[in-house]
Amino acid sequence: MSKQLFQVSSQHDRSVKDMVNSALDDLGGLHHIIPSGRRVLIKPNLVIAKTNDTGATTNPEVVEVLIQEALKTNPVEIALGESSTAGDNTMRAFRVTGMDKIAQKYGVKIIDFKKTPTITKDVPLGKEIKNVKIFKPVFEYDYFINVPILKIHGETTVTIGMKNLKGCIHDQEKHRFHRLDLHQCIVDLNTVIKPDLTVLDATTCSLQWELGGDPVKLDTIMIGKNVLAVDMIAASLLGYGIDEVRHLKIASQSGIGPESIEEIKVFNPPDNETKKMLIDASQKKGPEYKLRDLNVIEKGTCSSCKGALVAAMRRLSREGYSPNCVAAMGQLLAEEKENLEQAKNNGIPIVGVGHCGSKVVQDYSVENIKGCPARAEQVYGILKKL
Repeated sequence: MSKQLFQVSSQHDRSVKDMVNSALDDLGGLHHIIPSGRRVLIKPNLVIAKTNDTGATTNPEVVEVLIQEALKTNPVEIALGESSTAGDNTMRAFRVTGMDKIAQKYGVKIIDFKKTPTITKDVPLGKEIKNVKIFKPVFEYDYFINVPILKIHGETTVTIGMKNLKGCIHDQEKHRFHRLDLHQCIVDLNTVIKPDLTVLDATTCSLQWELGGDPVKLDTIMIGKNVLAVDMIAASLLGYGIDEVRHLKIASQSGIGPESIEEIKVFNPPDNETKKMLIDASQKKGPEYKLRDLNVIEKGTCSSCKGALVAAMRRLSREGYSPNCVAAMGQLLAEEKENLEQAKNNGIPIVGVGHCGSKVVQDYSVENIKGCPARAEQVYGILKKL
């Protein structure tokens, strides 16, 4: 058996405060984990302006407990920093989730990364990217706490701690990652940004889609010093082996954490009943494109445009509409040229969704819904007309 070089504490079915404190104790105690007199940066997942009860964003109670514990170390400063998904308003997400009030309560600084300068960092170990624009505040703090929420993701299977670091990069880079090998880009980014502590919020999770919906209460907190170790254990709880999550597999071979799950010591692992509940919850299908006459052709679509289309389709379905057309979108849509040409030759109207989709099909679409991302109301209006 491999030597257990990494540690992750997994806590369940108690108050958030008890779970966070117990996990910190398992790892050696707060005073050994967060050094005193530091500038502490806490990065939650505020991908979109939705409350935690949707399963889309980090539980503000988790962040509040971390602030309370960090204050005990006599920090020079504590800040909350994030950038929401491309096209979304980060400050609105802080307000909607209630994290702005928590920050105000404890005198914590809020940083909308999108309003700060970027630094172009070389990625010496990068296999897909050789440099990346990262928001400057990420490197201005002494201690970095990564606070992801456990979610299923349409393109990367899961989104946990490693992928949460995408919130540290410029919107242009987020788009670039989706044009390239997203999994490898995530790993490359994690060779440059290395959180000191990863606190996984698995209290209320979206186990169908990264932008929330049909949330599941798991009442679980995991904490570890190595982000890959936390991600491996979290993914395993949902029934995913490392080989089934490509960025975890690549990362395990890249020297940024454990090579296998056997190298991780897990304090207080969940019992078999809890494991079964987690796995069953994660196996539900995510949002599907289901309107009888609408065909979706997409590749490399970001969450925001995908979310806009899903929202529009749900509304159309409720109202009894099913447009006979093709919705085309995604940064890699050009690779679907054969399917697009077939639709065109069959006389099926094509609607380009978002900047990427519109650009590819602009010569033969009946409508283009521009925007980065496209908005659900626009998509709904155009599809309803058809």
